[in-house]
Amino acid sequence: MDNTVGSRGIKSLTKRQRAIVIGKILGDGTIEKNGNYSRLRVCQSDKQKDYVYWLYEELKPFVTNNIRTSKASGYRNSRDQFRFDTYSLPVFEEYRNLFYKNKKKIIPSSIKKLIFDPITLAVWYMDDGYKRTDNSGLYLCTSSFTDKENLILKDCLYKNFKIDTNIHYAGGYARLHIPSRSMNTFVNLICKYLVKSMLYKIPLTP
Repeated sequence: MDNTVGSRGIKSLTKRQRAIVIGKILGDGTIEKNGNYSRLRVCQSDKQKDYVYWLYEELKPFVTNNIRTSKASGYRNSRDQFRFDTYSLPVFEEYRNLFYKNKKKIIPSSIKKLIFDPITLAVWYMDDGYKRTDNSGLYLCTSSFTDKENLILKDCLYKNFKIDTNIHYAGGYARLHIPSRSMNTFVNLICKYLVKSMLYKIPLTP
């Protein structure tokens, strides 16, 4: 696959980078059309600043510019956002074709072949995960996906990682619940990849 941008030759994503990108797409990352191909956009609040810098370093060969800051709209007290974009490349077009249908993010039928590396789970969790207030379980916010897609994710997590999950609803929005019986398994898989400032999201560090 030719991922050349201008006169700068960019190699294909490494296995680790692909795993990170997939986790980011499952979470808050956006793959957007930009010119002939698509790009990955990363944008997080100031609370996740260290995480954005970690992602930037991991994907740096594919990033177009330095991390930028802007003011988030819709907040009573204006907050900083930290963001960067990748180059528009065939590899990101590939992911847009997989994870988007009619401009809406979806879970592809091939997801079991895509989620196999724990770093994917770690990125997904850093993006869209949180612990229960009683520390007896964890949640992955999956409300943007259909009930059928949540079942596909549930099946994938069990078959690929032996992680049991349940689908919980709050205000009509779906979440994947990782109960206490699977919590330590999940935390053990992801903890070594978590950015230090994200450790508040897990109830314990093995």
